[in-house]
Order: sequence, then C-alpha cells, then structure tokens
Amino acid sequence: MSYAECHVFQPRISLLEFLSQRGWKPVRDQGREELAGLCPLHRESRPSFYVNRRKQVFYCHGCGRGGGLAQLVRLLELSGKLHAPATTGYASPEKLLEHTYRFYQWQIAHCLDARAYLAGRGIQDPAIVRRMRIGYAPGACLRGYLERLGYPRPALCEHGLVDRRGRDAFFRCLTFPLPEAGNLYGRALTDGLCRHRFLRGSKGGLYGWEQPLPFPRVILVEGLLDLAALWQAGFDEAVAALGAHLNRVQLTQLCRTGARPVYICFDADTNGSGPRAAHRLSVQLRQAGVEALRIALPPGHDPNSFLAAGATAADFQRCLERARP
Repeated sequence: MSYAECHVFQPRISLLEFLSQRGWKPVRDQGREELAGLCPLHRESRPSFYVNRRKQVFYCHGCGRGGGLAQLVRLLELSGKLHAPATTGYASPEKLLEHTYRFYQWQIAHCLDARAYLAGRGIQDPAIVRRMRIGYAPGACLRGYLERLGYPRPALCEHGLVDRRGRDAFFRCLTFPLPEAGNLYGRALTDGLCRHRFLRGSKGGLYGWEQPLPFPRVILVEGLLDLAALWQAGFDEAVAALGAHLNRVQLTQLCRTGARPVYICFDADTNGSGPRAAHRLSVQLRQAGVEALRIALPPGHDPNSFLAAGATAADFQRCLERARP
C-alpha cells in the first residue's frame, strides 16, 4: 500500500519528526520558523533544503522541489530513498507501546463507528476521551505504521500487538492505554466472544488510583466505560478494577485507604455474578479493617448504562447515600 493510498490512516506527525526519524539533521537551526540542512532528495555538499516548522512545508533551492509531508514521501518513494526509520531510541517496550497508544488515539478522530459507539454509551465529553486517551483500532494499518518507525514485525508479534500474519490484535476495538502496567485494554464494538482484550501480562493496579487521593471516599467500578461515565458525571473519586476480580496489587491499594470508605459499584447482573463479587470483596475489605459499602443499581444496570439511560449525577448520588455493607 502506497503512502497516498493509506494516508487516511496515518497519524498527523510533523514534517520534522518524519525527517528526524530517518536521520535528517538540520545544519542551521536558530530556533526560528525556518531551518536548513542537506537535501534528502539529491546529493549536495551545502545545505539548500529548508523546512518551515510552523507551516510544515519544505523547499530545496538546489533541486527546486518542495511541498508538505505527503509530497516529500512521494518524492522519496519515486527516487527509491524512502528507507525505514532508524531504530535508535525506539527499542524499549515502553516506547513501542507509547507509539501504539498515540496511533490509536489519532485513529478515533477518523472513525464514525467508534465515535457513534461512545456516544451511544453516553460518553460525549471530549475532555474525558482525552483524559483516558481513548483510541480506536481500525485494523490493517498499525503494523505498517510501526514498521515505518523501525520496529520489526517479530517485536510486534512478541508484544501481542499483531498476530503472525500481521493482523491487528485489537481490530475494531476501542483502546485504553494502561501505561503503568505496560499493557493495553481493548473493548470490542460488537458483543462477540472476545469483548475484552488485553496484552499479555498483568492489568496492573486500579485504573485512576491517583485521582481519589484528595477525596474522602473511593468509588470502585468494574469497567473503564463505567469509570468514564462517572468521571463525566463529576465523580472524580471513582477508580476501575478492569473486572470484578481484583489482583493482589489492587487489594493492597484499597486496604491502604486509611479511614476512607470504599463504595463498591459492580454491575447489577441479572445472573447475580456482579453482586456476588461485590459481596465477596466487601467481606475481604472489612476483614482488613476497611469500611466497605455496596451500591445497589437497578437490576441489569452498570454505572455506564445507568447514566446513559437518563439517570443524573443526583440519581447516582442517591444510590451512594443508600449504600449498605
């Protein structure tokens, strides 16, 4: 697939970032709008290639060619000089994941289905989408993007980002970065067999744990869409366990809340699995000396669906006030 054919899927990297990834360095850079260096399109000994960092355009006074990023890539393709970026500085798993997180964030702006899904779930505040760095995996383009940054396909397979055929492991999923755990969570847009996906490894601690520190209570929910809905409604003291079963790190975090009560608001599943998990956790926490209260939502609801169905922040507050051990 040529650059022109897949341009719609490309993140909006700057012209300078593209050049620097391929080893281009300015010869003259005084911190102003324009800087100069040797032209990547032809051989020369004196710098005649100018880049305007504000306008994101280039012009070479030696060969007379210029334009934006797309034009530069086409010219490099035609001349056979479109080499893979240097791998220096991109070797760590943390940087690989960070590039992946950013790529998916860029994609959600171009995907009507993903934005419609979020709106259908009641998540409409752009600030929440930015805060949680929610992205989208359209498929068919992550591998190409990461390979152009210098990551070999075996590294992408090893981290579980693509399969052996190069296909995106999070295809048609909303994505939520979990940088502290070195992981990534995906929520499929359709309710199939694999609605929830993680990379290999731990899901880490409680998502958003740094948020409730100034608050007199902690509200614990299962999922990240539940958390997004509560944050959107103004309940910044909410955190998410990414499931109803907490790991040792998450339990330790809750047991160190001091005198602050923990309000458990798990899904009110009609089969009773959420309420049972909430009861087990409340017993564990009380045995550890933590005040634990369970929030009862209407049957069949989770915090996200409750608020998306028309409940207000005041309605959820009343549920909090009726919480019981």
